[in-house]
Formats: sequence, structure tokens, C-alpha cells
Amino acid sequence: MRIKLKGINSKRKRLADGSFKTYYWAWKGGPPLCGEPGTPEFIASYNEAVARKVTPPRGRLLSVLQAYQDSDDFLSLAPRSRDDYVGKIKVIEKEFADFPLSAMTDARTRGVFKEWRERLALTSRRQADYAWVVLARVLS
Repeated sequence: MRIKLKGINSKRKRLADGSFKTYYWAWKGGPPLCGEPGTPEFIASYNEAVARKVTPPRGRLLSVLQAYQDSDDFLSLAPRSRDDYVGKIKVIEKEFADFPLSAMTDARTRGVFKEWRERLALTSRRQADYAWVVLARVLS
């Protein structure tokens, strides 16, 4: 019996002895899977990885960032743009993942985001502007 597992990511690598080995992950950036596809060990490690996958807490900016990456607006972007956006979204997540959505209506919130943008601009003004644009697009 064949079981279809969603989101499996694989990569074929050449080993030092010249042979090839395929590595599997539960999803892109996810935990590595044990065993070969179709074996009970492989399915068990996939199920364990999916069970451990944490859903983001509701009411936090992280949930909006992840929802945006599943939206048609994001998926309709060119592949290169999506890759660039994901990089900037990771920068945003690092700083604001636990930022409460209830604070978005507060007038001081824009100042918090602007201060963050100015800190990014110390290393690269262009990248800071790009991160600002991505943040604005996610929140719109």
C-alpha cells in the first residue's frame, strides 16, 4: 500500500567515496527523517516530526507572517521575489515574532517599527528599506 506524505523535501548528495545518498526532511527546513521512503521507520519519523510542529500562538505577529506565506498574494510572486521575501520575513520574525496584534492599533507601534528599520539601516539602508516594504506588504 502506498502512502502519500505531504511536504517531503529531499536532496541527493555525492559522498566522499563517489556513491550517492538521498537525504529526506519532513518539509523544507524541517527535521531530518530516518529510514527509506515507504518503510515503517520513515513514516513514524515523519509522523513524529509533524506532531512536534508547533502552531504559532494566535494574536501574535508570527501568525500573520506565516499566514502571509500561505496566501495567494505571496504564492503569486516570482520565485526570486518569494526567496527574497522569505529572507526579510525571517529578519522580521527574529525581532517581532511575539509582537501582539492588539498593539497594532496603538500609535506608538509605528515608532517601534521605524526604530527597528533605523537599526537595520546602520548596516544597509537599501536592505532596511526592503525589509520595511515587506513588513508593510505583510500587514496590508
